[in-house]
Amino acid sequence: MNQAQIQPQAELRHGRVTSPSSRGAVAMELGLLEGWQVNEMEGGKNFPSLTAGPFPAPYQTDSDSVTPPADGHILSGGKVDQRDCVNFTNEELSKKLGRPFAWPLLNVTPGQNFKVTWQYTAPHVTRGYSWFITKDGWAPQQRISRAQLEPKAFFDDFYTQVPYYSHSAQMVAKVNHEVKLPSNKKGPHVIVLMWIVANTGNAFYQAFDVDFK
Repeated sequence: MNQAQIQPQAELRHGRVTSPSSRGAVAMELGLLEGWQVNEMEGGKNFPSLTAGPFPAPYQTDSDSVTPPADGHILSGGKVDQRDCVNFTNEELSKKLGRPFAWPLLNVTPGQNFKVTWQYTAPHVTRGYSWFITKDGWAPQQRISRAQLEPKAFFDDFYTQVPYYSHSAQMVAKVNHEVKLPSNKKGPHVIVLMWIVANTGNAFYQAFDVDFK
C-alpha cells in the first residue's frame, strides 16, 4: 500500500488487534480484506442489546450507542460488505476460497492470561473493553449469534471516570492488555472483544478462534 493510500486512513480514529491473530488478520492473509477494513469493524456499543440509545449506567453520559450488530454479523461489527467474511462459518469460508479451509485455532488453556496488542490509527476516548465467548455446545456450523454466545461478558475492563469529557486525557486506548480466560471451557470457542468508545456511538469488534486444551 503506498503513502497516498495510507494517508486518508491515518485520519480515522480506528484500530485493530495485531497479536494474536484475529479473524480479521486471517482474512487479510487470505487476501479477502485490507488492513483499513479490519480497523473498521465498528458497530453499536450496547451489545448484546439490539437497541440503540444510552449506554448503560453508570456511563449514560457517554455518547448514545448506534444500533448494535445483528445476529450473524456480530464479528464484523454489523458490516455486511466484504467485511462480512469474518462472520463466515468454515463451510462458507471454504466456498469463498474454492478450497477446504477452517479458521485457524489459537491454543489456549482454561484460566490462562490472554494477551492482546492493538494498533491504533488515532485512538478514541475509550470507555473500555468487553470480552464475550461462545456457550458450551455452540454450533460451529452456524454463524455467531447472541444465542451462540454467553449472555454476559466474561470480563469488562472499563475506565470508571464520568463524565468522559472531563477525563478524556486519562481514558486512553490500551495498546497492550490482557484478560483471564474462563476456567471452565473445553475445545473450540470463539471470543469476541469489543473496544468501546466513550465519545461516539460505536465499539470496534475483533474475533478470535481458540481451542481450550
